[in-house]
Amino acid sequence: MNDFRNPDWQGRGPSDIPARGGAQPSYGDGQRRQEGMAEPVYGQLRPRRSGPTHHRTSSSSKRKIRRLRILAAGLAAGLVASIVFSVVLYFHSKRLRMEETSLTVEQKQMEAELAKARERITELNNDLRILLANRIPGVDELVFDRQIELNDQYVKNITFVKSGLGDLSTIEFTTVVHNARTGPILPQVDIVLFDESGLQTGAARLDKTQTITPADIPELQPGETRTYSAQVNLQRQTPSKYFVVEVR
Repeated sequence: MNDFRNPDWQGRGPSDIPARGGAQPSYGDGQRRQEGMAEPVYGQLRPRRSGPTHHRTSSSSKRKIRRLRILAAGLAAGLVASIVFSVVLYFHSKRLRMEETSLTVEQKQMEAELAKARERITELNNDLRILLANRIPGVDELVFDRQIELNDQYVKNITFVKSGLGDLSTIEFTTVVHNARTGPILPQVDIVLFDESGLQTGAARLDKTQTITPADIPELQPGETRTYSAQVNLQRQTPSKYFVVEVR
């Protein structure tokens, strides 16, 4: 290692050092090199580099700003989408309410028209029944799968059942008779069916062979009750609408 100490300085004491404030000798670079003087320490110190740290700080700030901008853009896009969706939903709901109101009005109109049509049909049926009653005494509306109370002399009730479809459709009846008299009676009962216009569609007559419980004699004894069941002989395939039970 080189010794930069000047031999001329080694013997100097405090008195040899120039006083503060006084003029100090000026040494040039060449003179320092010639005299073997070391360069001042402050001349050898290198300034601290702040470039990389500043660059890292600037990059971090830019990334934060970029993230904030992306976040703000996402929030703005979400807000715009929410507003658009709300507007679309509002108009869609409004349109649905208007359609619902229109359908409600149409439904009420149809219900009113249907009620009027039913009333008209009821009036026509009553008029037709009256006309048929004038032509056919005792005519009544034919109802299936329901017991119809008659209480006509010894005939208590009758029930009609329809089975099959189209040309293979049949109509069966079940009737209950009871002899409340003091002497035997011979049941003479005719069942006649009619269509809507009053034309006969079928007929049947009670016979002892039709009794559910076998009967030895056709006469009905006092206090006896019998149940008859048989099929009506259909003469036409026109739907039957009315019936008559003729009791003699």
